[in-house]
Amino acid sequence: MSTSKKLDEITELVILLQNSHRGVTIDEMKEKLERPRRAIERLMEVIREKYGERLYYINHDTDTKKHWIIKKDNESYFINLSEIEMQRLKKFSNSIKNDAERKNITEILNKINVLNTGKNNKRNIDILLEAQGYAVRQYAESDLNQKFMEKLAYAIQSMQKIKLKYKDFKGYESEPVLEPYGIKIADKHYLIAGINIKEKENFSDINDYFRQFLTYKISRIEDIEVLEGEYFDRDEGFDIQEYCNRSFGVYTGEVEEIVINFLPAVAGYVSNYRFHPTQKGKFNDDGSYTLTFNASGHYEIITELLKWREGVNIIKPLSLKEEYKETVRLMYENTMKG
Repeated sequence: MSTSKKLDEITELVILLQNSHRGVTIDEMKEKLERPRRAIERLMEVIREKYGERLYYINHDTDTKKHWIIKKDNESYFINLSEIEMQRLKKFSNSIKNDAERKNITEILNKINVLNTGKNNKRNIDILLEAQGYAVRQYAESDLNQKFMEKLAYAIQSMQKIKLKYKDFKGYESEPVLEPYGIKIADKHYLIAGINIKEKENFSDINDYFRQFLTYKISRIEDIEVLEGEYFDRDEGFDIQEYCNRSFGVYTGEVEEIVINFLPAVAGYVSNYRFHPTQKGKFNDDGSYTLTFNASGHYEIITELLKWREGVNIIKPLSLKEEYKETVRLMYENTMKG
């Protein structure tokens, strides 16, 4: 057998072992590859050398055979596409002139992105358990227009511009043309998009174009139009995670160091709670827990801290501490009215 043929068989077998939840028997491998048992065993020896303890077998009550499997985690996957590779594939799909063919390629890329193992994380596990009926989501959230979400997903992944009909919280209506970059999922869903700042009012005297990133609450979108054929070049220097890390909640502003001391009564709970991606924490000698992170957004920080009631002591910044005290005072006064 040629080396390339053997490599093809090893690749096929590894993918088979990684994608099986119940494991694969030697007989099933024989049937899949159409090879004799001894040949399968030799291939398994090669795979065992590469994967070590990540290749293991499980037993089922229904039979006495060994069901082989490769543990699925970020390091053990055989195939994994990087962000750069995914971006190159997306750019290639955008260069295809035929609309139907480009749409087919985009759908394939969407499937690859879902299967891409580098994305495997706690949220993926949550989704898997939920789909299997073992997990339930129960929290307050706004209803989303499914057609809008599908349009946004299509535009983001195909890098095509969109036109919104949008109404902000003051009732002001606008129809911005945007370059959609991604979705931020917090208590609500938000669109993160780039806008050519020269398209905005009061900037007609600016000679050079540059992109500004804005956040739009998806529940306030009244209509979405995907501008078919109007593609944009994604800013390769833009990192959506880094952009979102600047704020505690949704809207970005001046980033500052936040230091909060939680009293011993809630310290144990807080130590296992994820407030912000930049957070660091430590237990103190008196049993309290000091949390530090860098973010903007006083309003949303205060909203979160109110959950912990009397267990909160804001150390810095002083402006946040004063805003928190004023919020509690107004809440008390409103409660006492009538």
